[in-house]
Amino acid sequence: MDNLAAKRLNRINKSKLNTTIALTTSVLMGVLSFAERTVFNHCFIADYLGLYSFFYNIIGILSTIELGVTSAISFALYAPIEYKQYDQIAAILRLFKRTYRLIGTIILFAGLCLFPILGTLIKTEIPIEDVRLYFSFFLIKTVVIYYVTYKGILITANQNQYKSSIITNSAWSILYIAEMIISITTHNFLLYCVAIFVFETLRCVAMYIVGGREFPEIRKYKKAKLSSDNAKIIIKNVKGLIITRISSVLVTSTDSLLISAMVGTAFLGKYSNYQMITTGLMTITALVPQSITASVGNAGVTETKRTMSKSFEILNMASFFVYGPMIIVLINIINPIISTFFGADRVIDIFSVALVCTSFYLSNQREIILTFKSSLGLYWEDRKRPVVEGLTNLIVSIILGKFWGFDGIIIGTIVSQVFVNLTIEPRVIYHEGLHSSAFWYYIVTSGRCLLTIFLSLICFIINSHIELSGIPQIIVYTLVSILITVPAFLLLYHRNEDARTIFRTVRIAFQKRKNKTKSD
Repeated sequence: MDNLAAKRLNRINKSKLNTTIALTTSVLMGVLSFAERTVFNHCFIADYLGLYSFFYNIIGILSTIELGVTSAISFALYAPIEYKQYDQIAAILRLFKRTYRLIGTIILFAGLCLFPILGTLIKTEIPIEDVRLYFSFFLIKTVVIYYVTYKGILITANQNQYKSSIITNSAWSILYIAEMIISITTHNFLLYCVAIFVFETLRCVAMYIVGGREFPEIRKYKKAKLSSDNAKIIIKNVKGLIITRISSVLVTSTDSLLISAMVGTAFLGKYSNYQMITTGLMTITALVPQSITASVGNAGVTETKRTMSKSFEILNMASFFVYGPMIIVLINIINPIISTFFGADRVIDIFSVALVCTSFYLSNQREIILTFKSSLGLYWEDRKRPVVEGLTNLIVSIILGKFWGFDGIIIGTIVSQVFVNLTIEPRVIYHEGLHSSAFWYYIVTSGRCLLTIFLSLICFIINSHIELSGIPQIIVYTLVSILITVPAFLLLYHRNEDARTIFRTVRIAFQKRKNKTKSD
């Protein structure tokens, strides 16, 4: 086997391992997360749930200070790791350490400056003194992350994402159990916050230890200097990512802040239940893109653009085969799930649900795009899009939010996703990264979107005539959606070349697993 073939096989094997471990641990964490949220909804009023979501979004805004340093430095590590340039790995890691600790310090001071104005940012009956105390634990936890976890970048850059998955998902799974015990036995939100701080700190320490073992060779290069080429790569990508990070916060974090300020913290608590479900599903659907990011980055160093382009098309279709049917099922069962497990008073109307699911679908549509953009280091080439995205989302959400409240805010996000992200981002990937036209991507993506909408409507109309409640309703609605969606997908795509490649790969994988089971 030649060297290039061996590297391809190694990338494939690492991607498989990363995906398998991530999927297994994420499913466990997802189940525990859902159980914990169910307990939380029954033990705390909606204001506390809204407060929890509010804190995470505030922290997300403060973390904008990171300005994409992690992604830029991860990309800069791919080549030194590939060619075993240990002095450069050591130099890049030392730069990352200094940068992260500076960021942590800035976030601490910025967070402290928010304490006097927290009362004006939320609408809640919880005493503001308690709100400040709860927030302090979230703030200190974030600072600890930046001070301790910097060595974790070596794990993912070395295509060993499975180690991070085991550490993170194990820590959070244990945390969920602790949170359920605290919620049931004490109903004390302060202890709840303390638990988050303790387990996040332990996770950070574990990442530091494991990350430090990835490349023991770098210990003797404590004074190595960063090469001019690597410095240029990092500076260029950070410049491109500065705007991306700032604009990203205008999209991902401001929605919750606008909901809290314009609609109310209690409603934000209801919405956070839907976010928890969509985020959990997003975590699962994003496992493959996240697990192969380093492998794609490695391939970008050694493979041709034609090979990369074909890989992109196959992976993009594979992702659609996962999230397309999932969205169709989700829009039919998410309200029954909320009503059954969290309470009928935590349900929002079906039009709002459709908007939430639409935004979720569009976010999934970008996953492979984001993976290739990150892996190919196209941050500078994409620097203009985030400005338009962030401003569009913020302005449209504020204007429509004044007229239609929650629905208007979510519509603002959808507008920015459709008319900015799904228009500009693919062009950057195809033109700058893959050196080809994005025309057929737009055609194919539009067709897949229309198909998803059409099948969602059919399933919803059929399910609306089935009078059930509780768990039986969830099961039947799911089965109806699957029995309509899967045959439709098979009928439409069974002759497609990329689809056949996917089906063949899955069939071979199952056959290998079956043969291995028999031999064992």
